[in-house]
Amino acid sequence: MLITDLKIDERFKKIFIDEGYLDLYPPQAAAVEHGLLESHNLVITTPTASGKTFTSELAISKTLASRKKAVYIVPLRALAYEKFTEFKKYEKLGFSVRLEVGDLDSQKYSGKPRFDLLIATAEKCDSILRSKPEWFEDVGLLVLDEIHLIGSDRGPVYEIITTKLRTMYPNLKVIGLSATIGNSHELSDWLSATLIESDWRPVELKEEVVVSSGFETLRKHVSNALSQGGQVLVFVNSRKSAEACAEKLGEKLRLLGRNSETISEKVLDALSSPTTQCRRLSSCVKHATAFHHAGLVNKQRVLIEDSFRAGDIKVICATPTLAAGINLPSRTVIIRDLKRFNVNGLDYIPVFEYKQQAGRAGRPRYDTIGRAISFSKSESESEFIAEHYLDGEVEAIYSRLGVEPVLRFHMLAQIASNFTRTQSALSEFFRHTFYGFQYGIAGEFEKTLTSILDELVEWGFVEKKERFITSTPLGTRVSELYIDPLTAYTYLKFFRETESHKKFPIIGILEVLSEASEIHTLPVKSTEESGLWSQAFEIEDQFLRDIGGFDLDWEFLTRFKTAKMFSEWIDEQTEESILTKYNVAPGQLNQRQQIMDWLIYSATELCRLNKLTSSFKELKKLELRVKHGIREELVPLIGIRGVGRVRARKLFNAGIKTPADVKKTGKPKLTQLLGKKTAEKIRTQL
Repeated sequence: MLITDLKIDERFKKIFIDEGYLDLYPPQAAAVEHGLLESHNLVITTPTASGKTFTSELAISKTLASRKKAVYIVPLRALAYEKFTEFKKYEKLGFSVRLEVGDLDSQKYSGKPRFDLLIATAEKCDSILRSKPEWFEDVGLLVLDEIHLIGSDRGPVYEIITTKLRTMYPNLKVIGLSATIGNSHELSDWLSATLIESDWRPVELKEEVVVSSGFETLRKHVSNALSQGGQVLVFVNSRKSAEACAEKLGEKLRLLGRNSETISEKVLDALSSPTTQCRRLSSCVKHATAFHHAGLVNKQRVLIEDSFRAGDIKVICATPTLAAGINLPSRTVIIRDLKRFNVNGLDYIPVFEYKQQAGRAGRPRYDTIGRAISFSKSESESEFIAEHYLDGEVEAIYSRLGVEPVLRFHMLAQIASNFTRTQSALSEFFRHTFYGFQYGIAGEFEKTLTSILDELVEWGFVEKKERFITSTPLGTRVSELYIDPLTAYTYLKFFRETESHKKFPIIGILEVLSEASEIHTLPVKSTEESGLWSQAFEIEDQFLRDIGGFDLDWEFLTRFKTAKMFSEWIDEQTEESILTKYNVAPGQLNQRQQIMDWLIYSATELCRLNKLTSSFKELKKLELRVKHGIREELVPLIGIRGVGRVRARKLFNAGIKTPADVKKTGKPKLTQLLGKKTAEKIRTQL
C-alpha cells in the first residue's frame, strides 16, 4: 500500500514522503485496512522497529486535519523528549506541539493552553487531568505507547487516564502500541479495539544461543560483529557488570571512534566534580565503548545514546533499562545475563524482557539481518533458553490497580476532581478499568473501596453528606500534589507536632520525609544494622518520633540511612563521597533528589494550607538545600541564576555572602572566581 493512496491531508503526505515513507509495512497496511484512519480503536502489537510510531502518526495526521487534538502518552521522560523532537515537524503545518513532563503540581498552570498534539508521560497526563481537565476538550485521539506497562507497577496510571478520558469523551479513538503482549486479545477487548498482531520485521532477526566460557566468548562475538561493520549492545544484569564489561572490552579491543576525545571530555564535564564512575566512563569512551545504566546523569546518558547512533561509540554494555522505550537499535545484541537479582535471589528474567532486548537487533535501512545472541553456561541450559525464550510465549499482563495504596491514591483523585460524587459512581468508574474488566468489582473489592473511603474521611480529605462524597480543600490539594494520601496524612501529623514544639532537626525531618511510599529508601545490609542503630541512638533527641519504641524496626533503619545520605548531600559532600559511602551513583542520587525535592515541596504546601508557619519556613529552606546540595549559609546566593553549589561556595569562601555583596564586588574579582563569561552574566543579571 502506497502513502499516496491514503486518504490523509496532502500536507502530511508530503512530510511523510520527504522522510522516505513511500509505501507501508505490512502491519501498517493491516492497521489502515482495519480502521486506523477512521474511528476504530486499535491495539497494535508488532516487533521493535516494525513501524508502530509511524502507524500512530498516520492516525495523528487524520486527527489534526479534522481539527481535533491528539494526546501521545509515554512511560519515560527520555522517550517523551524523543517523540517531541520527532513530532515537532508538524509545527511547519501550523499545529502546536507541546511537551509535558516533570513537575506534577498542574494547579500551577493558568488559563487554557494551546496545543494540537500533546506528548506527555502518563503521570503528567494524570496530574493535568486532576487539576485542569479542560485541557482535554476537543481531544479526538489517545495514543498509549508501551501499553503493555499496564501490567507493571506504573500500569494503574495508564488504566486511570484511559478510563477517565474514554468516560469524558465517548467518541475518543484509542490506539495502544506494544512490541508483544501475552493476552493482547483481552486488552483489546477491554478497549473495544481491533487487534493488529504480527511478527513481521523490516530486518530479519536471527536468534541463537551459545555456550559461554566467560569473557573470551564475549570478546570473540563482539569482535566478529564489529569486523563486519556493525555495532553491538551487550545486556548484563547489574550496574557493576555493565561498567566492568565496557571497561574490559575497551582495554582488549582498543577500538577507535571518530570523536572519542571530545566525547570523553564531555563525559567528565557533566558533573562539576567528576566521580570515579565518570572517569571510568570517560576512559571507556576513548576506546569507543561505553556503559549505560540508571547511575548515569542525564547529560551522560544522552551523550552516550547520541554517540552510539552517530557511530562514534561501537559497543554499549547496558542494564535492561536500555531495552525499554528509546530507539537505540544495533546490528548485534548479546544477552550475556538472562538472570537477575530479585527478592528471590538470582532468577530468570520474563520472556517479555528477553523479547525487548533481542528486538533491538537489526537497524532498519542499514541492516538486512539482526543477530540476538544469548549466552548459556551449559548445553542443557542452552536447550532451556531456546525453548523458553526463543520459542516461548510472552507472559500475560494483569492489572495492578487493586492494591490498597494504589486505590487510595486514585480514589481521592476521582473525588477531588468531582469526577465521581457518590460511592456507586466511584464503583462504576473502577468497573470500567482494566482491573474491573479482568476481575470485576464485587465482593472484596467493594469492601476495600468502603474501607479506603472511611479512611479518607477520618483523615479529613473527604466528606460524606448523605449519599454524596466530596473532597475537602485539603483533600483537593493532596490530590493535586500527586502524592499518596497516607504520605500527606503522615506529614501533617508530624509537622503539626513539630510546629507546637518549635523543633526542626534536619535529620529528623529527613527521616519523616523518607517514610513516603514515593521514595525508594536505601537498602540496609545485615552487617550495617548494629552500626546504624548505634548512630541513631546517639542523636535520639533529633528525631521527630520516639525511636526507642521501634523494637529495632528495620524500616526505620532504611529511612535513617536515606536521611543520612541526604543530610550529607546538603552538607555539600561530593557525588564521589556519596557513591563511595552509599553505593548511590550520580544518576541515582539525582533521581532520589528530585523525588525528595517534590516531597518537601508537597510538605510545604500542606503546612501553608494548615497555617503551620514555622514548619513552612524551615521546609522552604530545606527544599532549596536538597535541590542544590548546599548548607544553609549558601541559600541567599543560590537564588542567583547561573550560581550552583560550587560557584556559591567559591563566592561565600571569598567573603561574598549575599546578592548585594555580589553586586558590590568588582568585575576583576568575580572574573577571577567564576570565569569571564559567568561573571559577566551574573553582573548583567544583578
